[in-house]
Amino acid sequence: MPNADTRPLCLAFHKAVSHDNAHRESGAVKTSGRAGLVEEVFFRYLDVRRTFNFALERCALKGWPDRSAAIRNATQLQELFFSQLSARLTHLVLQEGSDDVNWLDYTKTFKVHERLQDRWSEHEEQTLRLSDPAYSQIESEISKREAAADPEILIEPFNMAKRDPELIAASHELNDTTFALDRKLAL
Repeated sequence: MPNADTRPLCLAFHKAVSHDNAHRESGAVKTSGRAGLVEEVFFRYLDVRRTFNFALERCALKGWPDRSAAIRNATQLQELFFSQLSARLTHLVLQEGSDDVNWLDYTKTFKVHERLQDRWSEHEEQTLRLSDPAYSQIESEISKREAAADPEILIEPFNMAKRDPELIAASHELNDTTFALDRKLAL
């Protein structure tokens, strides 16, 4: 895993989200039934995506240290997207409750992801921004990092990383875990 000082803001958000999840699991906010399952599975999915993202950064940096700023910006941007999705799911669970009927359509991780990204309404966005200052910070940091992104400079490092045994293993782990998590949601 990368050094904590290479991604302070992203990890701070991840820690805040993890703290929220631990707080929820301690019983302060109890999610049960299908909503709890969807939430648990999707948070695990985001964790394995983070692990893959860390491996991608390490592998890309091996051969292209001169592009470290662009590589780190891209992987930190991805971390922020994961934090955004996590905050949105937590908000959705709190807003919709744990009534199983609301959560039956989420039979695959990609369906949860699609709901949180492609079908996230402007009203939901505004409500979350107003109720969660940390979420607003995530949004602000995403905008800054997107403005600084240089996709062209990443093509070679990321193509090289795809051949690295570490990233290949992380890719297999991501696929295997996603498959297992999808099976869990399909029940």
